[in-house]
Amino acid sequence: MKSFSLVIPIYNEEDILEKQVKKLILEIDKILLHAEYEILLVENGSTDKTYAIAQRLVSQNSHVRLIRLENPSYGQAFKEGVRQAKFDVVVQFDIDFWDTDFLDLSLLLLSRYDIVIGSKNLGTSKDQRPFARKIISKFVELFLKSYFGVPFSDTHGMKAIRRRVILPLIDEVQSQNHFFDSELLIMCHYLHYSFKELPVTLEEIRATRFSFLIRALETIREFGKLLAMKRYLIRYSYL
Repeated sequence: MKSFSLVIPIYNEEDILEKQVKKLILEIDKILLHAEYEILLVENGSTDKTYAIAQRLVSQNSHVRLIRLENPSYGQAFKEGVRQAKFDVVVQFDIDFWDTDFLDLSLLLLSRYDIVIGSKNLGTSKDQRPFARKIISKFVELFLKSYFGVPFSDTHGMKAIRRRVILPLIDEVQSQNHFFDSELLIMCHYLHYSFKELPVTLEEIRATRFSFLIRALETIREFGKLLAMKRYLIRYSYL
């Protein structure tokens, strides 16, 4: 029987949370018959009705669990989800970016690889986000690939990984938001963990909550911090 923990950090998602979680459960139950799983919603610092909606979802479905953190932080939310996960396979989804075909195939591939990554940048992927967001993403990934020497085409997105692989690493990750995933995967590469990338379909289901300028400035700020950490990160290649 397949078993897995889905970790989904959530922040100010009142408009789409209930619909997306119910849709996700329906698709999992259709594609993965008899699977044993949990959906860990990790609410972190929301200022809208996200927490109340998540509580209602917990009361309606035994697969849903809720974790609450006081302050907004994608990184801390993901870390806490991994810590509290019941199963060895941990899958990271965003509430507005998930793919049950990826989930199904990644559960099979984890018998051969340590990490399975859903990449928006593979040739057969379908990235239907606005042009500006795609350009920023592609630039960042190309630079990371060149600067850190990593083989990944996409470090931001859904991933499946063994809990026993990731648990010793999560407290070492210093990035908190945009580049948490990148830093984690760079560590995994330097530690010689095996990986497989899969194509995904990404469709914008809501308007972005931040302007292009704000997103670009925040990305540049956090990107600079990550680049400054190269000497710290590369030490993992000698372990």
